[in-house]
Amino acid sequence: MDRFQLLFLGGSGLLVLVQSIRGWRVGVARQLVAVAAMAVAYGAAILAGRIATPALHPLGYPDLVVSVLAGSVVGAIVYRALKTLGGMMVRRTGDQSRQLLRIGYGAGGSALGLTGALMTIWLTVLAIRCLGTVAEAEVTLASTPEAQCQGMKLSPMALGLAQMKQSLSTGPTGAVFNGTDPVPSRVYLILGKIAQVISNVDSMQRFATYPGTRAISQNPHIMALQRDPLVTREVSRHDFLALLGNPKIAAVMNDSNLEGLVKNFQLERALDFALAGNGMKVAGK
Repeated sequence: MDRFQLLFLGGSGLLVLVQSIRGWRVGVARQLVAVAAMAVAYGAAILAGRIATPALHPLGYPDLVVSVLAGSVVGAIVYRALKTLGGMMVRRTGDQSRQLLRIGYGAGGSALGLTGALMTIWLTVLAIRCLGTVAEAEVTLASTPEAQCQGMKLSPMALGLAQMKQSLSTGPTGAVFNGTDPVPSRVYLILGKIAQVISNVDSMQRFATYPGTRAISQNPHIMALQRDPLVTREVSRHDFLALLGNPKIAAVMNDSNLEGLVKNFQLERALDFALAGNGMKVAGK
């Protein structure tokens, strides 16, 4: 067991302990109120996003952005209001007068706290595995003679993520996570291919010549973006707020025809086509 596995297991154990103790103190009733508030807030966010999209369309922002922002604001308000109201109406474990009821409240709350901690740990593992797969592709590419001749330097973050992903895929942690990972191996394979394509100029050029890619790039709204010096300037400045407010960006994101092309785009075939010219291969999960 390497150092990262020890740190990960130690941190996970501490999180489980803290959340279990907190769950006991809060009690099962307040824990259930928080879960219910989250579910209601999620529904309110979806509904608010759908209502706000046509109402705020004249602002000129992409419909998706408007929907997400409006939904997030409404969802956060609903969640906070319901959780505050529930906290006023429901007692903590220590406020229960009967011993048996106090034990039941504490045990139930502790169980829910434990469940929440395990979900947090699992989501963290999935994030490390996904990002680490992309980083592994960058590490593999940087070790090739062509990349070394071009002076390609590997970022410390990519190396660190690749090492963390490798660590979680071996030993005791790997035995658990590899057998229960809900993400299909194909997803990791595609992520690795994407990383290799965007890291190689020749692959990117081949990717652009794939028929499906060409159809998207020849969309009138996409072509208008490519010719717009204002968009180029905003991208170079990383002025994302200005980009979101750019009417041409909004036109691209709201174009139903372009959305259909993207949905039907055969990404994996395009990636294989791009990598075939360089003889590259990407390892699976």
